[in-house]
Amino acid sequence: MRRLVRSGLFIFLGLWMCLSAAAFGQTAASKAVKTAIPIHIDQSFSINYPGICEQVATDQLAQLNLRVNGLLTPLKALDCNPDPAQYGLYYFLPQLDATDLASLREALSGSPWRDARHGFQRDVAYTISFNDGHMEHVFASGQLRYQIVQIPSMLLGFAFIALVSVALVRLGRSSALLRDIPSGATTIPIESRTFSMARVQMAWWFFIVLISYVWLWIVAEGMPNLSVDALGLMGIGSATYLTAAGVDASKQNVLGYSQGFWNDILSDAQGLALYRFQLLVFNTLFGILFLIYVVQNVVMPDFDTNILALLGMSAGTYAGFKIPEKQTVATTPASVQNADSKQG
Repeated sequence: MRRLVRSGLFIFLGLWMCLSAAAFGQTAASKAVKTAIPIHIDQSFSINYPGICEQVATDQLAQLNLRVNGLLTPLKALDCNPDPAQYGLYYFLPQLDATDLASLREALSGSPWRDARHGFQRDVAYTISFNDGHMEHVFASGQLRYQIVQIPSMLLGFAFIALVSVALVRLGRSSALLRDIPSGATTIPIESRTFSMARVQMAWWFFIVLISYVWLWIVAEGMPNLSVDALGLMGIGSATYLTAAGVDASKQNVLGYSQGFWNDILSDAQGLALYRFQLLVFNTLFGILFLIYVVQNVVMPDFDTNILALLGMSAGTYAGFKIPEKQTVATTPASVQNADSKQG
């Protein structure tokens, strides 16, 4: 019985290896026959087709249509090589940040993370055709292989983001970067002062826009365009901080000791405040949605104007409630130890 089972296993393994080898051979053969043409931003590429130069005159090259995944692109052939050994139409792929190239960028890039397992490469179908006024004649078709992300650029961009993240966190905890500044003299050490909701909001949108911009630079390999909404969101954060700082200066507040990051930004003298919680939730939600959209669509989002109005109203409510707001002052050593233990 054991010999039978063992023989059956050997036969099964042998068949599996033979089928795998055959499948691998077919795959390799199909790849050899239909090799995808590599393309890259700011580089030329050629599409070979025997006899294309004899069929299309030089002054008709601009009338050839290049479609990618069925999408008619604005790319036109720049030249045609008549050498029989190197028949080919020459194209140039420019930066994809122009408005008229947005559809082409979407067709080539798609969602970059879906192709991470393929080395951030994506194969797309192409066709070259000529319309003589009566019908469209297809000259060539095949696959283009687009390198969505260059690994060195991605590592460099992520390293920069990590460096800024660490600096923001460390400076935010040990300096006045994210903390309230007293209007008058105070004996409270900087690292023990309360955290400022307005400064945290300003830093949040700065970091969101920074990550988005670096990611677009990684994918597009050029200087990305900042959207109007990105500037508007950073403007809301800056305006909130300026207003809050002006209100605090006019009241001549004396700062207390920090009671922990979350308690500081969500509480006033009466305890947890709904207007602060609302501001935190809306900014966190739309910041995360902003990042997801940028990563998936490789473009800065255009938010509905009502979303910007909502964030502006939340910021205005926060600034308005700061006028009657007063901070409690904790001056005992026990309070300092309490604050340090909460921060730790």
